[in-house]
This record gives sequence, structure tokens and C-alpha cells, in this order.
Amino acid sequence: MTTNTPYILGVDIGTGSAKTVAVTPSGHIPVSKRQTYPTLQPQPGFSEQDPEQIIAAVINTIRQSVEEMGAPPAAIALSSAMHSLMAVDADGEPLTPLITWADNRAEQYASALKNTPKGQEIYQATGTPIHAMSPLCKLQWIRDHQPEIFDQAACFAGIKELFLYRCFHEFVTDYSLASGSGLFDIRALDWYAPALELAGITDERLPIPVETTRLLIGMDPAMAQALGVPADTLILTGSSDGCLAQLGSGAVQPGHAAITIGTSGAMRMMTSKPAKDDQSRLFSYLLTPEHYVCGGAVNNGGGALQWFSKAFLPWSDYNDFLKTAFTAPPGSDGLLCMPYLLGERAPVWDSRAAGAYVGIRQQHGSPHFQRALIEGICFGLYSVGEALESVVGDVKEVTVSGGFTASPLWIQLLADIFQKPMLLHQDEDASALGAALLGWHALEKIDAWQFSPAAAARVFEPDATHLPVYRKNYKAFSLLYHQLKDVMDVLRG
Repeated sequence: MTTNTPYILGVDIGTGSAKTVAVTPSGHIPVSKRQTYPTLQPQPGFSEQDPEQIIAAVINTIRQSVEEMGAPPAAIALSSAMHSLMAVDADGEPLTPLITWADNRAEQYASALKNTPKGQEIYQATGTPIHAMSPLCKLQWIRDHQPEIFDQAACFAGIKELFLYRCFHEFVTDYSLASGSGLFDIRALDWYAPALELAGITDERLPIPVETTRLLIGMDPAMAQALGVPADTLILTGSSDGCLAQLGSGAVQPGHAAITIGTSGAMRMMTSKPAKDDQSRLFSYLLTPEHYVCGGAVNNGGGALQWFSKAFLPWSDYNDFLKTAFTAPPGSDGLLCMPYLLGERAPVWDSRAAGAYVGIRQQHGSPHFQRALIEGICFGLYSVGEALESVVGDVKEVTVSGGFTASPLWIQLLADIFQKPMLLHQDEDASALGAALLGWHALEKIDAWQFSPAAAARVFEPDATHLPVYRKNYKAFSLLYHQLKDVMDVLRG
């Protein structure tokens, strides 16, 4: 394809894959590329990736997209999964694997800090709940368990920062990713000294924080050649995947929430200021100084389905799993699942939490277990929605995105549990689209906050037929964590 239409490449560096989409100023996506990479669990609670594999995937999807478009992009705009961390040396070479958001090795540090006055102070200043996912806690673990690496590290950074270093030989991070670190003051827009002191570092060992709309130029010629673009191609620092999914979903007005379910899941709303949650249930991540994304992420989304299939249905694929699951009746005949396989983030923020099935009886077969797992994921997001409505305001409609949208039955299940319309605009990655929209905004070609997807939304209206059983099961679900917490602690030892 050779095009005269200008386009921006939106690149999302996700947990499971790198996704690159070509986006025109109207929001049209003529090209989309994706390359997957694995996550390793070298021991229980660890979740690591090879940063070189990820960088290679990013390079490949960008080069393939440029080749197919037949002309260079107006800019490349970046999105990345949050909370990743690695140590790098003075030459920018990784000293550790990339530690992902799902890694729980720092749970003891999070538990010790969470309910203390200092922990509350850090949460209120940074907008990041105290949890093992945050680089704040991961840094403490590296300091105490890998002191030689900790001392050798010139910088502690995430995967997007490493990619930008390879392009420009300087470590920079955007305000949005910084705001998910537990180390960044979201009002002062700088690293937060009390958190740095707790982690045992100074700001010289962190990337320079810059605006999410910052355009960088002067790319390393070798990297430009690898990407297949001119060396003067602009690169937008961009933002975090959650914030950009909100923008890409068009969910920017009051009362308009977004739900994304991929490997994990999240529910978010955009606000003009950080949310004030005295119960510390919600995050407040910065997109721009005038736009915050408030909400909560759940650890266990499509990844939980992958676990079940691998463990019990190795002959089944994703579509077979969903087809079989929805043969079970709504409410799964009283079978409940607390799907905390990787601990849980919002609203409980407990890395030690574990999964459980409750209410098992003789009549339950595999379809019941499969549907209960999906319903448990939805109940977890509904609990985030309850917290959002109590702190931010009423939710009137929800835009959905992520891999789960391939299943209309799953979207309808969400609509029925939430009793709110679910809007599906497109199948492309909302975070990559949001990155490109922010890029067009930075180039002053569009107003990203007024953008509406070109394609009309498919609306899934709520059906109240099965609401009584969902309300009954959710009431039980909301008790499960608190009833089982002591049991889980005993089992963990």
C-alpha cells in the first residue's frame, strides 16, 4: 500500500504483545500489526520478561507498518503497560529482567507500608495505591535482595524508557507512567522525595519526567534504520496504556467510564483532578495536568481463562472455552469464583490474596466452573465500579475494549451485571489508538478530547431478566475476600 494520507503510528507496548496501528487524523486505521512475547515465572510470585524480546517486537511491528503504508509516518506515539521496572547500567544495558506489574515478590514491603501514616501520605501524594506492583516496593526488594545490582544500577526504568533510550540516548519517562510508580508527586509533577528516601535512591537514578505530549527528535541513525523511518521522525513520549485506552475509547466526559479486559482488566473514568478516596481503593493516574484517569485495575482477566484452559482443558482454545462457559446458566447454579490467581489489585490491593471456588455441588460440571470464573472477573470489575461511583460520580455508560470484546456474550454479561449500556466501537487496540490521537493532538491537528470514533458504537443494552441471581451472587462475592483472608494467610504461611 502506498498512501498520500498522513498517519501517525500508535505503538502500545503491552504485557503480552507489542501492537502498532497506523492512524489517520480522522481516526481511520488502515494497518495494524502485533507481535507476542512470553512472560516467565522463574519462581512463585515472580513475573518477568526479556526486555530485548520486547524491544525487538516493537521494532518489528513499527517497521512492518511503515512498509505496508509505503510512506513514513508523521510521528510515532508510544503507550506502555504500567509498573514495569528493571535496573540498567551506565551504558543503558539491562542488569535485570523486566519485572512486570503482575510480579508479587515485593508483597512484604507493600504489606508493611500499606496501612501506616507514611503509606497513606505516599498514596495521597502519588495517586498510586500501596501494592507490590509499584516500582516503589520493587525497588526496596532489589535493594535488600540484590544489593550488588542495586548499587551498580545507573538508572531504574521501564520498557518504554529503554526504547526511548535506544532512540535518543537519554532516559526520560512521561508523567503518566511516572504517576503509576508510587514515586511521583502528581501535583508537583516531580519525583516525590519521601518515596525516594524510602526506596533508597535519588532522582538522579530515575528517568527525567516530561509531558505526555513531548515530541522528541534526533533519533539515533541505526535505530531509525531498524524502524524503517527517517532519523528526523518525531516520537511522542506518550502515556500509560490505561490512560490512553480511556482516550482511545472516547470515554472522556463525566459519567462515561471505560472497561478494558485483556490479560488483566480495569475500569476507569476521566476527571479534572485526582480522586480523593479515603479507603485507598482507587488510583489517580495523570494523562495531562488537566486530565486524570481514576479507577482500579484487577489482576485477573483473560489470563485467568488461559490458566484454566492450560490446567484443565489443554485441548480447548479461547473460543471453545467461551462457547462452553456460556452453556451454563446465569449465576452458574450458585457456584462462585474469586479469581485472585495473581493476588488482587483494586479494590483490596492485596498481593497475598488467592483464588477460590465456593459453593461446589455435585451438579456442577466444567461449564459451571468456566462461567463462574468469567462472572468472578466481572464481579471484581463491578466492585471497582461501586468505588468509582462513590468517589467520582455516577456511571451512565461504559465503553469496552480489549481482547474480551471478541465475545458478544461476555460484553452482554457485563451489561447485565452493571445494568448499564456497554459500547463497543472497534476491535483495534484502544491504547495504541489513544497514543496516536494524543500524537495528532500534540501536532495540533485534532482536539483529542473532542474526538469520537468514526464507526458508530454497537450498544449492548442491559437485560434485567437475570439481575436477581447476579445481585445475590455479587452480595456473596463481596463477602468472600474478607471471609477467606485469614484462611489464605494461613495457607501462605
